[in-house]
Amino acid sequence: MSTQAANQSLSSTLLSGSMGIIVVLTLAALCIAPFEQHFFTGWVGIAFMCATPTQVILNLFWHNNLPKRIGDMPQPLKGICLTLITVAAGAFFTLLLSALVGQNYGDTPMFIQYTILTVVTVLWLIPIWHAWPFSLLSKNPVIIGLVTLVATYVIAYIVWFIFFDYTALAHIPTPNGEIVHPLYHPEIDPKGLFDSWVAMTFAVTTAGVIVIHSLFDFWPINKLSMGRPQPIRGLIGTIYVLLFAFIVRWFFTDFIGMEQVSYMIQVPVCMLFGAFLVNNMMQFSLFPNLKQPYRGFALLACAVIAGLVMYRVYSYAGYLFVGHELISGPTGGWELELWIATAMLGVTFPMVFLVSGFFDFWLLKKAK
Repeated sequence: MSTQAANQSLSSTLLSGSMGIIVVLTLAALCIAPFEQHFFTGWVGIAFMCATPTQVILNLFWHNNLPKRIGDMPQPLKGICLTLITVAAGAFFTLLLSALVGQNYGDTPMFIQYTILTVVTVLWLIPIWHAWPFSLLSKNPVIIGLVTLVATYVIAYIVWFIFFDYTALAHIPTPNGEIVHPLYHPEIDPKGLFDSWVAMTFAVTTAGVIVIHSLFDFWPINKLSMGRPQPIRGLIGTIYVLLFAFIVRWFFTDFIGMEQVSYMIQVPVCMLFGAFLVNNMMQFSLFPNLKQPYRGFALLACAVIAGLVMYRVYSYAGYLFVGHELISGPTGGWELELWIATAMLGVTFPMVFLVSGFFDFWLLKKAK
């Protein structure tokens, strides 16, 4: 391809990607606008997150081409069918998990954090473990994907049960003494090894580390594993990600002193979101002439800028949608942080997959 043709192709990609981001943000706004603040950060966020693991399997594992009958469909029919599968799966898992994990207590902090953990878990199972050991059960990728989807919820429950403790919600200090969180129910508190926010912020940090390393095509993990197959690569990748995430979280919360929930939103969540904007929405085409890890660092710089900008955008959007300024920090129950997390990662993140994956920028770029 000539330099002129390459430049034209890149310009076209940037244009369609930029228009795609506008579409993504518009769709997210339409999903956010109808709902009252607490219902939005509760049940709306739960429903979207219960659909996200299915969407990740469809997008990252099946590459939007399976089931084959749907993968062979023209746009927009293909995108519509994939979206309907995601919506149906989201409704099914919302009802099922609400009964099994949430024990029908509603949108409790325990249940919400479990659903977040399912998204973290599927991001571990696909990019790091490549669906191993479930890939040993069959050569059929549809079967492997379905088993991995079920395993996502089981593994997330095991991790949640072992590591998450919500007893702090039973002793919330106030100027007049202590109160119990109105949505705290000891029956569904796993009373695990760590305070729930410590466990949650670390889990989300690992997801951010994984997605950020996708900008490097997993260069350090692949280099360390030296081409070894699973489970060696998965074990090496797991150790690497856990150590990297521990250092990142320690640096921002212990060394710098950021409040941990604010850190979770401003660092791993924003970086994760920024990475998907510069990779998926720009169709993995930025800096094509750079080799790794230099290309990864260039993409990371773009992701950092995108994440910081989008944090400001969503902070202002929270005021517009809610109708008043949201309070940041523990004194206000992390109103701003929880709203941004739900809007950015809960709602907008799936829209990135929908526009860039399911519909493949339909009407936004030239047909192949």
